[in-house]
Amino acid sequence: MSDASSNEHLASVSYLPWAVPGERPGAVAGRDDADALGELEASAPRDARHPVLRRGDTAGSRPRRGLALVEGAERDPRNDSEPETGAERDARIDRLVVSRLRRSSLSIAEVRDVLVEHGLDDVEVDEWIERYERLGYLDDARLAEQLVHVQATRRGRGSGAILSELTRRGLDPAVARAAVDELDPDAERAQAFEVAERRARQLRGLEPATAHRRLSAFLQRRGYPSDVVRDAVAKVLPAERS
Repeated sequence: MSDASSNEHLASVSYLPWAVPGERPGAVAGRDDADALGELEASAPRDARHPVLRRGDTAGSRPRRGLALVEGAERDPRNDSEPETGAERDARIDRLVVSRLRRSSLSIAEVRDVLVEHGLDDVEVDEWIERYERLGYLDDARLAEQLVHVQATRRGRGSGAILSELTRRGLDPAVARAAVDELDPDAERAQAFEVAERRARQLRGLEPATAHRRLSAFLQRRGYPSDVVRDAVAKVLPAERS
């Protein structure tokens, strides 16, 4: 058969984006085919979607998506639904947790819920929690102190409401109680008086009994102890209105 006839049956060549038409892997002077092939692979983009076929590989021994450029075909979108590997899962969950921890402090219980939600078993969860604690991402005692400060000074809440908030965040009861006990009773009382004064201005014009009842209920919802509520109401409402 003539050379011309043979060429009629040769398939067209689709060059890889990083390959130069007209050059053979072994065309560089002084290098054998293996060296040239290694250089070609080293110059390829580090993209797992387009792996380069290595010597000795067959079509069946490499992922189908790795042949996409060689065959001139697009990546099969069905591959997007392939189950992720354990390493991929771990990396995804870790990015999620660390991102949340960088935005706001979380309790151990809150991180545990996230890990369980994303499929980690009890043993894995314990290992991840231990690692986050070791790296300083998780510290329930530190979180409790922060919450007490924010709830008391910025939101004007009393010790009862603060303890409820710490419990809601999943903090250990002993840790939560220890943090709340650090509140200065005199500071809490002074804070309650300030909150009561602001609220009393909104109750002007009401009947004395109604104003007294509403202010008392408001301070109780804020979590102040009953004796503090009683003293605050007596201080900010005129005697004839109480």
